Amino acid sequence: MSGARDAAGGGQAAPGDERATHPDAGSRLSEDAPRGPVVGIETSSRLGSVALAVGGSVVGRRLLPEPSRHSVGLIPAIEEVLAEQGLGPGDLVGVAVGAGPGSFTGVKVAAAAAKGLACSLEVPLYAASSLRAAAVAQPLPRGEGEIRYVLFDARGGRVYGGCYDVRADGADEAIAPHGGTILDVINGRPPRGTIFMGDGAVCHEAVIRAAGYAMRPPPAGVPGAVAVLRCCDWSAVDAPAWEPDYVREWRPG
Repeated sequence: MSGARDAAGGGQAAPGDERATHPDAGSRLSEDAPRGPVVGIETSSRLGSVALAVGGSVVGRRLLPEPSRHSVGLIPAIEEVLAEQGLGPGDLVGVAVGAGPGSFTGVKVAAAAAKGLACSLEVPLYAASSLRAAAVAQPLPRGEGEIRYVLFDARGGRVYGGCYDVRADGADEAIAPHGGTILDVINGRPPRGTIFMGDGAVCHEAVIRAAGYAMRPPPAGVPGAVAVLRCCDWSAVDAPAWEPDYVREWRPG
């Protein structure tokens, strides 16, 4: 089994049911998105995923819940979401990928697959920050905007984070992506009303709450392929030369 299937429609997934539907199907991408089939890939966290958009709308997704099998299940999952629409890899007009930071192995897996597809098919490669994708992944309450500070656990007491002003029409960067400790984050004085999320926030919940900030538990703060597609700016990168934001390359900001 390469992943958990989520096809367009309504309803909740039963454990082990690969035919269950998901709420992201039908999500609209920005007006700049390609009209032809474009696949999104995100494996920077423990929960990997791929998604397919056609005509500017998400039409299918696969989850990759086992980190140790991301590299094995990724390409079969892409082939499955394409096959659902009667398509093959040759029909793709673009590939979008979560650029990290995150798990070194996970970011590497997504980057290698995305670059390989883009180069072999001679289609554009698009990259989006995994932090930004995590910020926009969850719906806004009552359609209102929120300041969301995403923290990924970088281990050793360190985090990688970025703060975004999330609205229905997108997300503006409030604090640029950076590395450091939770004290670096708090001492940076995030705006009051900021909501923290992500596995790095979970690790430091006591400090975040003591500083007077709210925290939203997972699945908030988990990046996904649908969110990668939604937050892409659709400016293609040079696929052969492009490198993702590997965790090991990050330094305190």
